[in-house]
Amino acid sequence: MEVRPTGDGSLSLRHPVHGEGYHPAAGAVGQAERLYLRGSGAHADARPRIFELGFGLGVNFAVTLRHARRRGAFLDYRAVEAQPVPLEGLEAVLRPLDPELFARIAPHWGGSFAVATREFRLRLEVLRVQDWSPAGERIRYVYFDPFSPRADPEVWTPPVYRKMFDLLEPGGTLVTYSVAGRVRRGLADVGFGVERIPGWGGKRHWLRARRPA
Repeated sequence: MEVRPTGDGSLSLRHPVHGEGYHPAAGAVGQAERLYLRGSGAHADARPRIFELGFGLGVNFAVTLRHARRRGAFLDYRAVEAQPVPLEGLEAVLRPLDPELFARIAPHWGGSFAVATREFRLRLEVLRVQDWSPAGERIRYVYFDPFSPRADPEVWTPPVYRKMFDLLEPGGTLVTYSVAGRVRRGLADVGFGVERIPGWGGKRHWLRARRPA
């Protein structure tokens, strides 16, 4: 995998099979902060409970954790990743952002694991979201961040959207970078209230979906 700098100075990789970058060229950290952290509303939560579909290189988690530390908020984070990158790829991107976090994750990387500290709890499950079950747990925010509908069409489907709806507590929020019409319609069909929000870095809009309170 080729390590590439993004526009805000943070690093990313390009997936050799999907032919897409893990993050937009404008900035890996920039998207994490603007879309996932602030677009979801997690930045203002005293105890954010987050689920991420597509943990990838850990940038969304690292950015969210950094903000939670500044506020003294405990971060409860759960994620599903179907294909973990090789450890050297994770190291190339995550270690410059948060060396301590990388050191905690690295010994467990490649399989499902849980790590807990006084500042956060991270639970990562290695499996396809199609095979994953929320098991009755409720989350406040969903970071929906798989590869694009073109590259990973099996994830962008009504059964997966329904899982996200069932996972969220009433009033909970899902955010994603795709504003494709079939994504908007699919989310709305399972019960979400869907809106486009301002994008960034050449992306005109992003998408926010709420489970009715």
